[in-house]
Parts: sequence; C-alpha cells; structure tokens
Amino acid sequence: MVLVDLVINQKSGSLINSYKFLCYKALIRRDKLSSNIEYQVIYDEVVMGELKNFNLYEGLLKSTIEELIVKTQDFISLDELFSFVSNLKGEILGFSEHLIIPVLFRILKMERLGPLLVDNQIDEIYLDSSQSYIYIDHARYGRCSTQIRLRKQEIESFIHRVALENDFNLNRENPTMKGDFVTKLFHTRITVDIPPLLIDDVHLDIRKFHPHNLHLEDLIKSGSIPQSQGNFLREIMNNLVSLSIIGPPNSGKTTLQNALLEYIPPHFRILSVEDVLETSNLRIGNQVRFRLGYDPNERNIYTKAMEIQKLLHRSPDYVNLGELSTKDNFLAFLNILSVGIPSIQTIHGRNPNYLLLRLQDVYKIPISLIKTSFPHVFVEMDTLWVENIRKRFIIRIAELTPEGEIIIVSDRQSDRFNDLLIDKQNSYSLNFLQDRKNGIH
Repeated sequence: MVLVDLVINQKSGSLINSYKFLCYKALIRRDKLSSNIEYQVIYDEVVMGELKNFNLYEGLLKSTIEELIVKTQDFISLDELFSFVSNLKGEILGFSEHLIIPVLFRILKMERLGPLLVDNQIDEIYLDSSQSYIYIDHARYGRCSTQIRLRKQEIESFIHRVALENDFNLNRENPTMKGDFVTKLFHTRITVDIPPLLIDDVHLDIRKFHPHNLHLEDLIKSGSIPQSQGNFLREIMNNLVSLSIIGPPNSGKTTLQNALLEYIPPHFRILSVEDVLETSNLRIGNQVRFRLGYDPNERNIYTKAMEIQKLLHRSPDYVNLGELSTKDNFLAFLNILSVGIPSIQTIHGRNPNYLLLRLQDVYKIPISLIKTSFPHVFVEMDTLWVENIRKRFIIRIAELTPEGEIIIVSDRQSDRFNDLLIDKQNSYSLNFLQDRKNGIH
C-alpha cells in the first residue's frame, strides 16, 4: 500500500517553495490559519509513474538482498546496503535505477522516514511519541511541522537497526541509546529513549551532519562568527592550541569544531576519539578516527579514558576528543592535560568559568593540572530564535592565563551582530606562541 503522505498533498496551505532531491520533491507551505511552516515530501514524477509496479520491484530487490545475506553470512549495515544497491544497477532487476532508493526504503520500513534522512536541507528530525507527528528543523525555514506519523512497526524496525549497527542492547535496564548512521547518503547522530526513563512510549532525536561541511568562511558569511573572531581562531588552530567549545545543545558546537579542524596544517597527525562519530573525514591531511560507542553506564570495554592512555604509543600531534559528557570523558580530558597534548573538545555548558568550577568541584581535577593546558582558548556559543529560525552565534572567546584564570578577549553578549576587534597584542595565547617562535619558551 503506497503511503498517502508521499503521494498526494492533503493540505491547502499556500506554497512557499519547492525543491527536488534524489527521487523526491519537498514542498514548503505556510498554514493559512496558524501561519506555521509545514514541510511535505512527495515522490517525483518518475516514481509516481511506476507506483503500480512497486510490489513487484520490492519482491525482486528483497530476494536479491536475501541472496547477499546468505552469501556473506553476516549482518549487512545500512551503508553496505546503499553501496550494494547502487552498484547493482536497476536494469539487472528489470526496473529503473532511479527507483532503487524508494524501493529499498520500503523494504527497510523507512518509506516515510527515509526521505527526511536524505534531504540535506533538514538539520534535525524529532519524534516525541509514537502518537505524534514528526517535526523538523530546516536549514532555511527553521522549525517545520509535518503530516508524517510513523507506524509502530516502522519505529521498532528503525530502533532495532540503530541498536544493531551501534552494538547496543536497548531495554528497561538501558532505556537510552545514542548512536550514529554514517552512510554514503547521510550521516546522523541518533538518540533513542524508552520507558521507564521516558513517560511516553518512545522518543527519537535524529541530528544530521551534512556531507559538505560548513567552512569557517561560511560561518562568517552567515553571521555566526565575525571576521575578527574567525581570523583569531584560524591562527589558534594553525598553531595547535587547545580549544574547548562550550554551549547549550544545538548551538553549533560540532559545526564549528569541524570547521576549525580544517586549519590544522595537514602534516600534523590528528587522532579523533569519539563516543559517536560526529566529526567529518573531509580534512586534508593525516587523521585517524576511533569510534568507541556510547555507553551511559560507562561499562564499555573500550572507554575514552582508556584509549587516551594509549595515545603516546600512537604519536598524535593533536587530539579531537569530540563531546565531553560523562565522567569517563572528563577522565580522558584529564589524561590529555597530564601528558601535555593539545586537544579540541565540545562541552555542554554555560561558560568557561562554570566549566572550571565543574572540572575542579565535580571531576576533582586540580587547578594546578588545569593550568598545564595553557595556552587554552574557550569559545562560548549560544542560540537565538528569530521567528521560527534558530540563529547560532559565538558570543564570547576567552583564554586561560598561566595562573589558571579565565579572561575574556571578545564579548558579543550585548550585541551579537557586532564585530568586536580582538586585541591580539594582549592575547596570552598569541603572545605565548610568538615567544615560542622567538625561542623564549
């Protein structure tokens, strides 16, 4: 049975825009009564013309995939399935190559969710319960509603695949899961919650990372970063200075992290140690990436702290710690400080001073050890809703002094659209780098 929400438009809202991607067409509408923005997705004309044959195509592709599973005698990941069907060529199966993706999504019970995953204009996908409609954050139109409601079987099938691909046992004893899908068509970080942690039956949050990273110049053009801050951070990264990006969820921390990693000179060796793969592999240069898997109970055989202890045997010049969110993550950070290797990390938090208190009072990292991370730059990010669109900003840049204090070098809190020049002559980090070049350190 073809899904109605992918075939016809049931709403009478005014059409704002439309665009095509893969075998789909997205429709952006404004509801006449509420003025809310609604996102709709339908099949394109080629797929629409072949809908009557979908059951036949589904059977043909399904039997071919089953033959592959028997042949390999192993679990086939989502990325492997995409690679397999793209190399298969539709003509072998007797139908157009254009139809392979929608037919595969139907087999995987992802006919409704799949189009949202492959639309690169969508930043995040939310499902609050099995009875609610999906809503999204769109790169251009902000928070949008949809008329897409997943069936229970679709939700269970999707969660089962996330658990399998991330080697996680989701149950009442482990009711929250964080994983990722890294495929040729999309890269996502997925959070799943179930009872008893959750009051309702299920919650999904799918954060998407776009195949073409935003570069620092893109962030400057969008107004997230003024030119002076961009120039300062470019110089900091070019000289392998430790940097912590702090801010609330969805404030652009990982986007900035990816953009800044590009400015580490390519001959330097970067090791990335992450619980969930969020940073990109688009950097030109030497990079090794480790994915440990998310373990809320911190019982993972491979922990971030354990892997960091082995770093000296892997000869890093710079370490990407990804997101610091658990005690084990901060123990990894402690190990980085103790061996003097510069690192970059993202941290959910309020500002650098609160972070210092957290390191000392909660994780018992002494200030004497924290001081050894000098030079260390802190970037504080925040969000601002303008109508239904989320704007992301760097609002402060701070530095650690040799005495272990935090000083502000750029503050846009009062005017996030103003470009305040950074006094480079009084920058502790830049002065340290200059002295090191002059042979003073």
